[in-house]
Amino acid sequence: MESTEKSMSVSVNLKEEKLSITTHVLDTSRGRPVDNLIVRLHKFENEKWTFLKESTTDSNGRCGDLLQGENCAPGRFKIEFQVNNYFKRIATLSMYPMIDVVFDVEHLNEHYHIPLLLNPFGFTTYRGS
Repeated sequence: MESTEKSMSVSVNLKEEKLSITTHVLDTSRGRPVDNLIVRLHKFENEKWTFLKESTTDSNGRCGDLLQGENCAPGRFKIEFQVNNYFKRIATLSMYPMIDVVFDVEHLNEHYHIPLLLNPFGFTTYRGS
């Protein structure tokens, strides 16, 4: 292998893996995105949840700045959706004051999109793209 090829091989192997976590919240009972919803990201470390970041969904219900291109170790994460204020704002009774979605990150070079489909008496989530 020539020295140039060796140099290129080393630089490719040293490429940093960066994690991206985003979310999108939709109110399925109204068929609309949930705007101005407080969303908090936590990581489970040393047997406790560590707060990482707080953000708010935009007018399309998206929150793209939870974790973008961060150097972070694999592990267990939680997105805490503060839905109580949303339901109060739209004058709707709900049994959920907050919804926590816990998920594991294994591959740091991947994008983890965790949407929340919400209604006053139920919710679902999945790994989006």
